[in-house]
Amino acid sequence: MLSQAQEVFVLKATADKMKDAIVAKLANQAADYYGDAFKQCQYKENLPKEVLPVLAAKHCMMQATAELHQSALAHQKKKFGEEIARLQVFHPKMKILSLITLTRVFPKP
Repeated sequence: MLSQAQEVFVLKATADKMKDAIVAKLANQAADYYGDAFKQCQYKENLPKEVLPVLAAKHCMMQATAELHQSALAHQKKKFGEEIARLQVFHPKMKILSLITLTRVFPKP
């Protein structure tokens, strides 16, 4: 999947401590790819039921990653209002992500 390949680039860029602007752009693109995959898989009956929650979680995770790195970039540019606004977008996405992962993605032991 294209979205998974893009996610690998995000992880590599994060591990290599690349600039926040680059990581944010990569994460935004990965989020778009996961969103497209989610839309395309919604109407397929032969897919396992776990696919949609995983795609939703990955989409949300990449959006949150992009917002976090955009807020760090705003902080570096001393645009503190933008930084706060981006963190306010980041926080609910992380709450949604935690709800998705706790309730749907991982099977209970």
